[in-house]
Amino acid sequence: MGCFECCIKCLGGVPYASLVATILCFSGVALFCGCGHVALAGTVAILEQHFSTNASDHALLSEVIQLMQYVIYGIASFFFLYL
Repeated sequence: MGCFECCIKCLGGVPYASLVATILCFSGVALFCGCGHVALAGTVAILEQHFSTNASDHALLSEVIQLMQYVIYGIASFFFLYL
């Protein structure tokens, strides 16, 4: 058996569906993490620009939003560990 036939036989046993599903799952988690971060950062920007004139008015809300960003990172890391 030559090298080509051996490679074809070996590649025949690769679970391609599982690999594609794993890549899609990792992509989904990364997209969730990125979009959540951008959305919460945009929320803070909108809050500062349109609804608040004093930074101390929304200090607690900004801290809660930052905490939510860290929660998103925690959930994403849990998803990666779960796979």
